[in-house]
Amino acid sequence: MLSNSRFFRISLILILVLFAAFPAAAEDYNALVVEVLEGYQELMSITLDSDVEDNPGQSWAIVREAISRGFLRFTADPTPKPYLFGARFHAVPGADVTYIYLSESLLDAWEAYPSTVFSVLTQAINEAAGFFMGPDEWGIAKNDTMDNLFIQYNNYRCQAELIRDRLLPMGYLLSAYDAYVLDSFEKDELISFTMFMNRHSVPVAQGLYTARLAFEANGDENSFRKVILDLGSELLDARNRLDDNPEDQAVYSIAVAIHSWLEFTPVMISRIHNRDRSENPLSFPEVLEKEDEYADLRRLLEASRTRDMPIIEHVYGETQKGFEEE
Repeated sequence: MLSNSRFFRISLILILVLFAAFPAAAEDYNALVVEVLEGYQELMSITLDSDVEDNPGQSWAIVREAISRGFLRFTADPTPKPYLFGARFHAVPGADVTYIYLSESLLDAWEAYPSTVFSVLTQAINEAAGFFMGPDEWGIAKNDTMDNLFIQYNNYRCQAELIRDRLLPMGYLLSAYDAYVLDSFEKDELISFTMFMNRHSVPVAQGLYTARLAFEANGDENSFRKVILDLGSELLDARNRLDDNPEDQAVYSIAVAIHSWLEFTPVMISRIHNRDRSENPLSFPEVLEKEDEYADLRRLLEASRTRDMPIIEHVYGETQKGFEEE
């Protein structure tokens, strides 16, 4: 456990960075940011058993170093955001300073649900740690839809581990949201949580990612194409097998999987034509002209997604609403 003097020095750094960087911010919210960070530091100071892989603690150690060196600052964010999305890491290419923003709605939840504030904050801290470990790699991943999902998924895992290994053993009263994160983590490795909170399918991403790795390692393009087409056809068949008036939840899981396929595959199918093109790569519309089967399948899946989008938005919105109104 950190000594009191060391804890005070870290807290002082946080306070000075915060108020020096954002003197015009509302003082009450700035004070809450400091209070939250001091509480988080205290939470991280607890030593876990040696057999526990302490990813939240490791991420905090990296972030704490970045704070002390002036590379990372925290501030309250007045932008209206649901509090479950109220902590975000932000980095600008070429800038010397990065930020973690805490929304005022998240800070408003501090008194009633400190466990939720900590768990949401952990997502941003874990992403910041990933940035400081490899900023170039982080930047590339953020511009790739699939890789960005894996960043978020890793943040969710860190969040679940914080709840399981620190908040629950320390006697924090978990909110319904915290309990849902932990339940999904233990039952399905956060697949359901990601589906409802991120509107993407982890199994679809994992299947396509495995195929992409094999192809990039000088794999066969026909095999790669077949994986993409077979998966898309399976998803379309699954959607078509549903009853004429299915339950929204049944549609949602397949619709999210179809949405994920549509989001992830353009870059992948384009790599078949651009892997060996160091100059003048084909645009996606040009690729579609060469990939008739993919283009036809994509049109069918896009029509399916358009038809199901109201259900996707309804279920997603009701999920958020249920947690926000607890």
